[in-house]
Amino acid sequence: MPQFSAFRPLGLGFLAVTLAACVPTSQELATQKISTADECVTGKCRFHNAPLQLQPDTVRIRGRLYDFNRLAATLQFTDGVGQDWEAPATTLTDGASIPPLFVPLIGFPREPQFEKAAALHDAYCGIGNEAGPVYHAKTWQEVHRLLYDALVADGTPVLKAKIMFAAVWLGGPRWYPNGKTDSTLENLSPTAKQAAMLKAMAYIGVKKPDMEQLVAYLIVQEREMLGKARVGDQDFRDQRNPNDPGDLVTTPPLDPPVAIVP
Repeated sequence: MPQFSAFRPLGLGFLAVTLAACVPTSQELATQKISTADECVTGKCRFHNAPLQLQPDTVRIRGRLYDFNRLAATLQFTDGVGQDWEAPATTLTDGASIPPLFVPLIGFPREPQFEKAAALHDAYCGIGNEAGPVYHAKTWQEVHRLLYDALVADGTPVLKAKIMFAAVWLGGPRWYPNGKTDSTLENLSPTAKQAAMLKAMAYIGVKKPDMEQLVAYLIVQEREMLGKARVGDQDFRDQRNPNDPGDLVTTPPLDPPVAIVP
């Protein structure tokens, strides 16, 4: 198994009204595609009110590995295609968006350079924020892509950011546009998910894919885990996943494994 370096440890009334007017309808969410170009590498992505401001008191949530803090001020971000995102004040964040299942594979996920990206990601899909004005306001594909954009914008190396993106894609939360949980991958064994994650890490390190290639690869991994080899299988690929390309059959080949992140 390749060796990877461990990571180092580490609210407003008018806002709700404004965001309510901007939240897309279920039909709009179902037909959106995420941006898959690497715009953030060229500096188009940006935070508007960094550094992250946190309230001093910590919050404990049963079953979670880390303490949470609430944001003391709204965090705003513009992605590579000019779309604005924000984590409202009082958003709960633990600074770690990596699914616990993958921590043994990619290392400790809490580091100052990750905390702004994690806070944004948590606002849209994190535990404790279910009543927030932006929770599930975008598709899960867009929200997980947001994590990558924000990581790169804040200085995370591209390969490491893509590994973290792959982790939330394969093991993070999913939901349908109507707000219900998408449990497509929930019943898969931890062993199957970890094996898929290791393949994704090797693919990222060897092939250095752009985001379009990486998303396509991860969709193939989903199909393989689910035993869906036939292209166009309609009980897996339908309008709820607008980013599923219809021309993929097998996993792209890999060269022999090499170290992924220095």
